Amino acid sequence: MGTWNFTTKQCVRALLCLDFFLCNKGRRGDHDKYCAPEDLKRRGFAFIMVPRHNNLHCQEEIVKELRALGGDDLVQKFKENL
Repeated sequence: MGTWNFTTKQCVRALLCLDFFLCNKGRRGDHDKYCAPEDLKRRGFAFIMVPRHNNLHCQEEIVKELRALGGDDLVQKFKENL
């Protein structure tokens, strides 16, 4: 697998295309919390944290969480939506 290169804006857009939704109720941190759709919640993680700043340095971790949540299929769909 090669290195990932996407911005925060691209990441958020791809997550929204995959039916993730912003669930920041009561949060005031440096990260936004994107909850997974119901069909993916059964498999494990219920959300993915995305930093609000533009310098996205945790791309591998986001992809790793997506893979744990929905396998390589979900990662491929994420990549297509970037």
